[in-house]
Amino acid sequence: MRDLQDDEYCLFINGGEGSDLWALLSDWSDSEDEEEWKKHIPRFSRLIRCWQRLGFIKVYQSGEWPAHLTSEAVTGQALDDLLADPAGWEDQDPDRWTCVGSGDRDIHELEEGMCDRER
Repeated sequence: MRDLQDDEYCLFINGGEGSDLWALLSDWSDSEDEEEWKKHIPRFSRLIRCWQRLGFIKVYQSGEWPAHLTSEAVTGQALDDLLADPAGWEDQDPDRWTCVGSGDRDIHELEEGMCDRER
């Protein structure tokens, strides 16, 4: 079985759980240090954008928890803006929750290099 140190596997598992963005960073870094988490935002922003376009993941933001059950998916420029906002990646008591959720495509359809072709 793959482990959470594989960024794609980490995103897949967190998406299946409807995890907050900060939880994705925490799992990936295996750290509670939010300063450490910030280093990984660019990696996961790129991967989330790619997977969202390919249908493997969805991103949700809502004023109610759990966001993946209480809102519509965020796409396009709104997704880019959301992922670029450092506050969306912080572990805090938010007035809006931001999380990743499973997309419409099965992970078994993911092929190596798909995100590289999307650039």
